[in-house]
Amino acid sequence: MSLEILDKPLMKALLDGTIPFHEVMYAYDIRLHIIFNLPSSVLGFTYISGKGNYHILLNGNVNYRTQVKVFLHEIHHILNDMTKTSYFIGLNMEHIEIEEEADRVAEEVVEYLVAYQS
Repeated sequence: MSLEILDKPLMKALLDGTIPFHEVMYAYDIRLHIIFNLPSSVLGFTYISGKGNYHILLNGNVNYRTQVKVFLHEIHHILNDMTKTSYFIGLNMEHIEIEEEADRVAEEVVEYLVAYQS
């Protein structure tokens, strides 16, 4: 089941709330950016900088729930895909298997979190 992503140390640290969100992200070399000049067709993406930091860019013009889903989608890539490949995962790849898996995981985690908070 894809909710196993919740067992990874990064996700546990993000969810337990004992450490501020940005400190957790920095501890894992992840920088989050909300960008307001992305085209509406781009919800977000991740890249690795020359310093080895992950950068997640989210479209600031979409609603919060969508941003959370895109954030979880990109975290899935960082935890599962970017550590296994040395190539750039480009735009317009939304129908390949790793993209579909990241979408599915993000949706399941959001549904879990909504049910958990109820």
